[in-house]
Amino acid sequence: MFDVDPDEMPRRLSQWAQGFADKAEQFHAMRSQVEQIQVSESSGDGAVRVTVDSRGALTELAFTDRIREVSPPELAAQVMACVRRSQQQLAPLVQDAMQATVGSENLLVDNVVSGYRERFGDNPDRRSPAPDPMVLGVGVIEDDNPPPRPRRQPRATPPDDEEYFADRDYLR
Repeated sequence: MFDVDPDEMPRRLSQWAQGFADKAEQFHAMRSQVEQIQVSESSGDGAVRVTVDSRGALTELAFTDRIREVSPPELAAQVMACVRRSQQQLAPLVQDAMQATVGSENLLVDNVVSGYRERFGDNPDRRSPAPDPMVLGVGVIEDDNPPPRPRRQPRATPPDDEEYFADRDYLR
């Protein structure tokens, strides 16, 4: 079935093992390059600057004195917009790093990059000055003196279980 010379077997096993070692080295280099990727973005007015790492996690958040001129909801929207724009720039950077190290593994590169695009999108040029209506007020600072809440009226005591279910026939 296999036409293998027994004297060739050690050489072939050695080549096979070396191939695995070479791949492992390529993947280690790729991982190191991808982990070093960072993207920074600033708001249009310069009040906010953020940095995200290769996983899209926020690693730096900086404000300038210009935040004094911005309302808290607007500041929160600027932070979130900068984070999103930073994250949207990750896919092409990861793709470049991966192709430089494991370029022959096209399926792997495509799968990883498409995962980035699914998570973060890939349109960093889409800049919206208005807050995203789908984003809840994350980061909104509550007033120090909120208006008093109206007092709730006490509830009438509910009937006990036997009384509540007495006139209901659930087994019909």
